[in-house]
Amino acid sequence: MANLSQERRERMLAFLQTLKAQHTDDDSLIAFGEIEKELKAKKYGLVWEEHEEEVDVKMRTHIPVFVADENMTVIGNQGSERFNFLLEGDNLHSLRLLEKTHRGKIDVIYIDPPYNTGGKDFIYDDSFVGSDDAFIHSKWLSFMNARLHIAHELLKEEGIIFISIGDYELSDLKLLCDEVFGEVNCLGIVPRLMKTGGNKGRFFSPNIDYVLVYAKNYLSAIDFKGELDEELVKKLYNKTETEGTRKGERYRPFGLYQSSLDARPNQRYYIECPDGSFVIPPGTTMPAIVADGEKVLPNPEDGCWRWSQERYKEEMAKGNILFTKSKSGVLIQPDGSKSKWNVYTKIWLSSREEEGQTPTNFISKFENRHSAKELKDLGIDFDFAKPTGLIKYLFSLTGAGKEAVFLDFFAGSGTTGQAVMEMNKEDDGNRRFILCTNNENGICENVTYQRLKTVITGKRQDGSEYSKGISANLMYFRTDFVDKESEELSEELLKHIREMIQLEHGIKIDDQKYVIIMDDEEMDAFEQNFSSYTQLKAVFINQDVFLSSSQEEMLENIDSYIIPDYYFDFELREAGEIW
Repeated sequence: MANLSQERRERMLAFLQTLKAQHTDDDSLIAFGEIEKELKAKKYGLVWEEHEEEVDVKMRTHIPVFVADENMTVIGNQGSERFNFLLEGDNLHSLRLLEKTHRGKIDVIYIDPPYNTGGKDFIYDDSFVGSDDAFIHSKWLSFMNARLHIAHELLKEEGIIFISIGDYELSDLKLLCDEVFGEVNCLGIVPRLMKTGGNKGRFFSPNIDYVLVYAKNYLSAIDFKGELDEELVKKLYNKTETEGTRKGERYRPFGLYQSSLDARPNQRYYIECPDGSFVIPPGTTMPAIVADGEKVLPNPEDGCWRWSQERYKEEMAKGNILFTKSKSGVLIQPDGSKSKWNVYTKIWLSSREEEGQTPTNFISKFENRHSAKELKDLGIDFDFAKPTGLIKYLFSLTGAGKEAVFLDFFAGSGTTGQAVMEMNKEDDGNRRFILCTNNENGICENVTYQRLKTVITGKRQDGSEYSKGISANLMYFRTDFVDKESEELSEELLKHIREMIQLEHGIKIDDQKYVIIMDDEEMDAFEQNFSSYTQLKAVFINQDVFLSSSQEEMLENIDSYIIPDYYFDFELREAGEIW
């Protein structure tokens, strides 16, 4: 069939060439060039009116930097040395800086962006975007597009991103993510039960939202495995071992013969039953000798066991074979008559729990009412947070290890941070989180920070006890800016190197365990007092520092890092301060 749209474009392009030949002045050629560009632009996929934010404009003339607020550092009560980070400011500025410190280093991202329902959930350039705004979708897409492109760069090759979203922007977000991450890397669109009941709406009561799941590279991603379904466990794993080393363990009997199995060369043989009789799966081809383990090459219509005889013997020795009597047995005896015996294998619950279960593409366990209770217990006044259990569940599916780094750049109340800390507490992990949020209506200081502080210290903001606390540390950074036209640009940027090092390495430079050295004088002083650094773990050295032979020898057994160019090298080159 003809592509009519393509034919029309080709006719218009041909006519445009005629016009270009007739009008050769510069203005006409520039206009024709723009028209040609639009005609040749992609015609399938997500197309929207691209908008620019004030935060983009700001970066034309200013360089974002982080400034640590030492007064808001939180140290856990059990001595963990790794630090988590709460970054206050527009998340686009924070993401631009994270590009320098964490490109290709983030294991898992979870975000809960504005659902853009036309209410007061989405602010664009300091104004709420209402349902009457003609560009309600395009503003949201421009907003998300800039941030998701950076998110893609931050993920490890095996990294995963989870995005919560409502139905209003679901289709647009799916198309946008297909462009940013690649359609092939979409791992699922998972409905989630937000609540039960309700009578809101004219036609359907909105009880679900969605989680979009993408991989950086699905070929590198680890297969998702979750916990076994409780109802499934109760239904299937209903037998308990009564003897042997596995006494008391639960198992599921599963037939050694399954009618759905195809004929297999080494898997049709006699099995001797407890009473001395022999059984074999239904069929017409029988071994020549009636004895335990005697095989025969099956015809396509013959039944076969699930296991080879060698595997059967191994499992029998382990006590993993079960014989039961049944009036409606399907196995047959050597003469072709039905046997009273069935042969089962034991699938142990403990083994299946260790293997996990591929999760279903529907989440029903973590309703929003759970988060309301959590925040009330924390003494935090905030609506519309996601439950901690949801985030822990999503993170657990990915197989990210105990050293994983998690990012949430729409941090809200800080659910992601609490989820990561609780996971560490449960399995003695060393995971870290980075949260980004603005401080609109004081949310970062009064909600996100206070929640994280309460979880770490075990003390609510009013001083009452919430828990015994968690072994975790937190640093609080604010975004600030350095004017690109500053006469002392290099010196201004160097003042913020400390924050970049701390963020990248997940540490706090305390000038005891972790030391930063910016010039030769500081290195000389460090050498003179080296014996006093009894807890020294790492030294970060400006690349302009010239090390003497004695200093090189001094640092031989110490972790030493040259402060990298990538923190602010591009900005300094752009300004002509370095070449």
